[in-house]
Amino acid sequence: MSSYSGYIVANEVQFDVTTKQLEQSRPLTPGGPTFTLRDYAFGIKRWHEFRLRSPIPLAEEVETNEPYFDYQVYIIVGTTKLVLLAPRRRIVDYVLLNILEDKIFPNFRKVNLHIEKLIAFCTEPSSEFLITSLHGRFAGANRNLKSMSLYGDDVTNSSVYSQFHNLFNFHSCGVGRRLFEGLPKLRPNEEGEIVRLSNDGFVNLNIASQLTHAKRQAQDLIHVVNFVFNNRWVDDWVPNGQENSQ
Repeated sequence: MSSYSGYIVANEVQFDVTTKQLEQSRPLTPGGPTFTLRDYAFGIKRWHEFRLRSPIPLAEEVETNEPYFDYQVYIIVGTTKLVLLAPRRRIVDYVLLNILEDKIFPNFRKVNLHIEKLIAFCTEPSSEFLITSLHGRFAGANRNLKSMSLYGDDVTNSSVYSQFHNLFNFHSCGVGRRLFEGLPKLRPNEEGEIVRLSNDGFVNLNIASQLTHAKRQAQDLIHVVNFVFNNRWVDDWVPNGQENSQ
């Protein structure tokens, strides 16, 4: 199991971004970074694996004589947005600032997500997704408490959430698939949480090493992101467009 972090980004013009537009096979300046496409990831056409070759270390490496540092980056391409993922958030920030900002205009911006609306919708038993974790700042009068985090199979269905959720401003949440009656339960080694999302568009998820499980997780992430965008739990400047999960 490996952890990946990054952001959901978009620009103000809806268009299909090609992998050719994202690539930078030669450095723009001597010793600069390159960003090259390797292949589809997990056999899914919308998932693309890139290799970032950076002249500076981005993952707290020990000192080395190598002139470059190589990093794996996933980009999920959609009509209205991209999802960028890497083993560390700093790698994604570097790609946005040093690669994509010089190649795509208007520039991509991190998409703010309306987490509170997502949470409220997922409290309904009819929602295909549920909330597996919550993180929020205390909004009450007592200054002895600053924040709260909750974890579980269905957090908003708990008595703690029911009694105290109105006292917190939630800024991030984990999303899992609701298992309706008659559907198979999760296996013991499978996580119920698909992805963790934050107000600033930050994304964090775990991807299994086993290919079949990893492919399902990759497809589930697309489903969740489309779920958020199709319900317009994003800022108004983000282009509107229904996207499927293929």
